[in-house]
Amino acid sequence: MNINSDQFQWPPLGQDRAVSFLEKSILSGKLTQSYIFSGPKDLGKTSLALAFARNLWNFDRQTEASSDNFSSLNTDLNILEKEVDKKQIGVEQTRDFIKKLGLSSFLNSYKVGIIKDAELLSIEAQNALLKTLEEPREKVMIILITENVELLTPTITSRSQVLYFYPVSGGAVYDYLLASSEINRSLAKEIAAASMGRPLQALHWLENIDDYHEQRELVEKLFNFINEDLGGRLDLIESLTKAKDFSLEKAEVYLHIFEGLWHDALLISLGHEDHLRYPNFREAWLQYFKKQADGDESYRAFINLKQLQKSGEYLRGFVSPKSVLESLSLYF
Repeated sequence: MNINSDQFQWPPLGQDRAVSFLEKSILSGKLTQSYIFSGPKDLGKTSLALAFARNLWNFDRQTEASSDNFSSLNTDLNILEKEVDKKQIGVEQTRDFIKKLGLSSFLNSYKVGIIKDAELLSIEAQNALLKTLEEPREKVMIILITENVELLTPTITSRSQVLYFYPVSGGAVYDYLLASSEINRSLAKEIAAASMGRPLQALHWLENIDDYHEQRELVEKLFNFINEDLGGRLDLIESLTKAKDFSLEKAEVYLHIFEGLWHDALLISLGHEDHLRYPNFREAWLQYFKKQADGDESYRAFINLKQLQKSGEYLRGFVSPKSVLESLSLYF
């Protein structure tokens, strides 16, 4: 049986460049031992890594495409991720992962190891992994999933094929939702726009509609934050950071929403309104511009987007999430 690209199965996540590269790598046999999938969360990096492994096994063994159920693969697939009570992925956990990859293949094919949140590997764990990468084993492949490749040591990056994942178009997310479930098309379009190019986030909202309604309320609250005076902004930050579920992850969500709002402000100010993330706020933005009446709407939006980028870097640099959000109260 000859397996060709027509028989490969890839999730419809809109990551066409990455899929094309991986597909050509399988067909040509030009594979490396280590890949790094880098990009923001909820873009489908892990889903694509699993599909890559499945297609590789099928091509290598010349078998029909299998389902997404990997339970029958025994030790041919190993996934390493942070333990719940740990802050990092430790060296002993990593050594155990490497040891499993060294066992004989259950399918007499490739052994594939996937490391989720690879940026959480301790320095000792990364050094242990590096020893494996320096001595490549036949038919052993490691895929590191990370939100930021720069958080990995240069020695690991230099020995890996790096694939960058980017947010996809609202149309691609919309198509993904329609392919994944029966859904009202109007709601699908609304959720796709609000997902900021993240298919898995959109799918989560589709499957948990109450979470989406909560998200809409949060977006409205943060838009109102932009319109408040300094005292009102600080009061809102105080209420958000005192919530029981406040965390670094929550602060990142707030920054993502602010980014989406100011992204829309930039598009509206330039007259490009076809790809708004929160189209329901179009009229509110126009009122905001009218109230400011300074003629610098585009510049203001651009500068605030740059500031949000810096705020994200501060969060990743372990600056207090509350301090990061308070700085935005002064800046906007």
